[in-house]
Amino acid sequence: MPRSRTPRFRLVIFDLDLTLWECGSVWWCDSLTPPLRWDGARRIDAHGIEVRLFPPVPSLLKSLHLAGYRLGIASRTQAPDIARQLLRDFAIDSYFTDFEIYPGDKSRHFHALRKSSGIDFSEMIFFDDEARNVESVSRLGVTACLLDHGITPGILEAFLPLSPPSGRENESP
Repeated sequence: MPRSRTPRFRLVIFDLDLTLWECGSVWWCDSLTPPLRWDGARRIDAHGIEVRLFPPVPSLLKSLHLAGYRLGIASRTQAPDIARQLLRDFAIDSYFTDFEIYPGDKSRHFHALRKSSGIDFSEMIFFDDEARNVESVSRLGVTACLLDHGITPGILEAFLPLSPPSGRENESP
């Protein structure tokens, strides 16, 4: 049976590390050593560890934006300033309206997201690479998807219609 093209989800939430980007051998952005700097086209920390977006991320975020979804971040990082800097540095921060970036159980992040957005848990979908986060958020009634190594077009399209409403094809955030 074909999937309905009516969006079920109003708020699409992403984790950061190993969901939108990877931080080389240290895995998480809270293990990076400031200052972060550009080395040509590479974003590196003080020890030369590269942080890079997964290749499909910019186009996927743009597609979600054009399709009318509200986008948010829920990250348990111990380094929220670094996470916010990376969002700006990779020029993807403007796609997001909701930011919950601080240590703690992800359920706390989602209660804050529900309060700030007015969107019910059942209308949220979450993408994360850690099973404990997916389990925590799922108990709230959020649809939560466990990722293997970053978000991909196939994973998104399995849950979300990405066709923009007519007239929104050329909008930017």
